[in-house]
Amino acid sequence: MDGVPEGVITQVYGEHATGKTTLCLMCCKYSLLRGKKSIFVDTEGGFSPKRLSLMGVKNLEEIIVFQPRDFAAQEESLVKLERIMSTRIGFVCVDSLVSLYRLEGYDHKKRTELARQLGNDLLILSRIARDFNIPLVITNQVYDDVTGGKEKIPVGGDVLKYWSKLIVKLEKDEQIKRKATLVRHPYKKEGESVFYDIGDPGIIDASF
Repeated sequence: MDGVPEGVITQVYGEHATGKTTLCLMCCKYSLLRGKKSIFVDTEGGFSPKRLSLMGVKNLEEIIVFQPRDFAAQEESLVKLERIMSTRIGFVCVDSLVSLYRLEGYDHKKRTELARQLGNDLLILSRIARDFNIPLVITNQVYDDVTGGKEKIPVGGDVLKYWSKLIVKLEKDEQIKRKATLVRHPYKKEGESVFYDIGDPGIIDASF
């Protein structure tokens, strides 16, 4: 999991099919290779044992999967996750943190409560990352800029931005090439990009 820091939340955002889930599965694999279990909180049905098998993962029973069906159940899963955490767990991901949040809609009466709950979810995840000093990844979705700009905006606004100490944007350019851009990093140069492909082993460097 080189490049994914320990002790903080890493946010990876982008459109569909840019490789967010693949990245999470790869991190699960690397954690297993280091003799640690992984936890995958799957809110979109993206967890795939077959995909992991193609990556060469054999001990699938070492990955604990939570599959909450609504936003309230997501928070319950994270509370339970914190209770079962131990030094045997080396990686945690939530793919995606916002999909069930978005399904709740944007009714003004509910918005404040939903934002509070989202912030509490992030507080729990931040505690887990810090207390157990592990890499923790959340994936995020995007929406179109309503002002007419071409930039895709990550869901969750300042709440997710505040809690995410490292942020990576995944996208496809006009030539359908996938590109990862460093949006926030505590000490590396921000704005740098690399190109990549997705294959059976997972994410493949395509910068050359």
